[in-house]
Amino acid sequence: MKPKKLATMAVLAFACLSASAQTSIYLLGEVHDNPNAHAQRFGFIEKLLAKGFKPVIAMEQFDRDKQAALDHAMASCTDADCVIQEAGGRGWTWNFYKPVIETALKRRLSIVAANVSTADAFKIAREGLAAALSAETLRDFHLDQPLDAVLFDKQKQAIDEGHCHMLPSSAFKGMVNAQVARDVWMAKTIRENAAHGLILLAGNGHVRKDIGVYHWLGSAERARTQAIAYTEDEEDAPDTLVFDRNNRVEPFERDDPCEAFTRKTPVQA
Repeated sequence: MKPKKLATMAVLAFACLSASAQTSIYLLGEVHDNPNAHAQRFGFIEKLLAKGFKPVIAMEQFDRDKQAALDHAMASCTDADCVIQEAGGRGWTWNFYKPVIETALKRRLSIVAANVSTADAFKIAREGLAAALSAETLRDFHLDQPLDAVLFDKQKQAIDEGHCHMLPSSAFKGMVNAQVARDVWMAKTIRENAAHGLILLAGNGHVRKDIGVYHWLGSAERARTQAIAYTEDEEDAPDTLVFDRNNRVEPFERDDPCEAFTRKTPVQA
């Protein structure tokens, strides 16, 4: 084959690869209070954007009922503080997310609110998934049927460990439902916004492939999705069934979280 033809084929192959990369979906986890994890993740995002990636950014930190306020803020604000003031809520250390918001403003990237509200999560925990998810959403994600037993047990285990084994047995069904609702809504957000590429920022539990957001994606979406965690785990080898990549970060010094738990633990996961 002539060198000129080989060069042409190489350019075409690169173009195809680039087009594929531009529609990729990245599920990027976090340890919510670890500044090292946030910094390392933002460095990865910067590398993606430097290659010309122009994704939608979906954020667990913004609740779905704030989407209109978030759209207005992204269109009218000139800095992250303004966006947070207009559309942010309580419970997050917003300084960790300012670099992402500032970058989205600078590059004119859309930010999508990817979380159900705390109020809706409590409602779901008390009354079931139908209390805050539409019949259409329940049907689309097969939630009009009982949850898969394996998924329920794994979610229950994760919640139990995350709450220092201090929850009463009566709390698990509601809390699993609330966690599933969050994952499903994030998956729905991805389904509706990822045609030209998307980055999801969420807790490591949400980006798990076995029970998190990935579980609720369709096969075509999964094929272009990478689940990347940023954890304080001591294990050297990542579990590829749980994450495609597990980046270990230096642990953040904090008080023993178990000391803060009581029997009346909030639903926020």
